[in-house]
Amino acid sequence: MVEADGTAAGTVELDSDDIVTVATLNDEIAAVIDEKQELTHDYVVGDASDCREANGHLHFDLVSGDASIHCVVFGFRYKGLNAKPDEEMHVAVRGELSYYEPQGSCSLIVEDVVNMGESEYSQVYAENKEKLADDGLLDDEQKQTLPELPTTVGLVTSADSDARIDAVTAIHDRYPQVDIKINDASVQGPDALEELMSGVSAFDKDATVDVIVVTRGGGADKTLRIFNETPICRVIADTDTPTAVGIGHEDDQTLADEVADYRFMTPTHAGEVVPKRADLDKECAQLSERLDTAYLSTVNAQLTASKTALDNAYEGVVASRLQELEASLANAADRHVEAEILELRNQLDTAYQALEQEKEHEEELEETVEEVRDEALSEAEAKVARQQRRYKIAIAVLVLVVLGLAALYLIP
Repeated sequence: MVEADGTAAGTVELDSDDIVTVATLNDEIAAVIDEKQELTHDYVVGDASDCREANGHLHFDLVSGDASIHCVVFGFRYKGLNAKPDEEMHVAVRGELSYYEPQGSCSLIVEDVVNMGESEYSQVYAENKEKLADDGLLDDEQKQTLPELPTTVGLVTSADSDARIDAVTAIHDRYPQVDIKINDASVQGPDALEELMSGVSAFDKDATVDVIVVTRGGGADKTLRIFNETPICRVIADTDTPTAVGIGHEDDQTLADEVADYRFMTPTHAGEVVPKRADLDKECAQLSERLDTAYLSTVNAQLTASKTALDNAYEGVVASRLQELEASLANAADRHVEAEILELRNQLDTAYQALEQEKEHEEELEETVEEVRDEALSEAEAKVARQQRRYKIAIAVLVLVVLGLAALYLIP
């Protein structure tokens, strides 16, 4: 065993002389790996996972079950590979084991890749997806609609993670008044499945929670596989409360995403489960304006319709009344004319009778006049006769007198 490094000395005394720094330990591990012939193999077999390029080199993980090792293909070797590894490929990798002392990490420096067919996990994924599909859990018809304005969001994610902070921030940025309840759950590791299922189930039983959000940040593909397990997928699909799931990066998609009622891409998109308060305020203002306009339009239209109906009713009533009055007037006129005619007839009859009576009276009068005239004439004639007789007598007397006088004067 090497002696203790001088730099390891400090103010606290340790009860051992076998003390080294991290750098020394990593150097020792590297030396062991370089010298250990048993660690040299022609091929290492596993599933390619989390394939990515960085600084011109290809990085991926070689996964078998819960075990994995990091692989690096330097850029100058990339084009010469027998097969380009991808996420659904089972490969055999030839290369040298290398230990990177500064970070204490072990990697395979890949010289070649042989395609061995479909990855073992791809087959597991396909089997899980088929089971869920057979049960109808992937059908769009089975999905619920998210509430338009949830008052409480139940968030299931890792405690003190960036995903938790991003999700809470995204939700409150859009609608600050929304309450957020959080159930902490591991998102990878042996306890993750049980804790995730328990968190979702607890919120589904909570009547105050309007929507359940399950999310985690990005990571290696193998760390996201917990969200392809059928138990957690069934719990998410069978909730009475609407669910929204966002796992990993934008291009990651798990079976939990597919069975959820709504899928968002990353924790920073978790805010999509609530509306934007600013948009709601703007919409409310627009709706209020439209309501005022509609109200005025409706009132004016109703008033116009009422006025038109009133005018029509008035005209109808007036026309009907005029017809009634016209009929009554016609009847009254007929009765009046008939009465006038009757009266005139009565007057005419009376006048005629009076005329007849007058005619009779005139005839009687004429007869009386004739009688009077005759009487007067007779009387006048008698009078004249008497006068004539008197005149004759007078004349006779006068003659007698004259004769007498003459005789007197003539007689000497």
